[in-house]
Amino acid sequence: MTVSVVALLLALAAFLSLIRSGSTSGRRLLAWTVVVLFVPIIGPATWFVARHRERSTEPDDDGFGS
Repeated sequence: MTVSVVALLLALAAFLSLIRSGSTSGRRLLAWTVVVLFVPIIGPATWFVARHRERSTEPDDDGFGS
């Protein structure tokens, strides 16, 4: 039962993160939503890893580099 609750909370957190993500839209948003909601634990974990990598490769907004 504990694993089910953890999986549900992880999926909810990933889904909220996905919805708040401004860079994901259209088919990509739909694909990630399906993965996050229908692949327990691995789907949300994959989203968080992919989101972290996407953010780490984005350039800084201030134009001064690192």
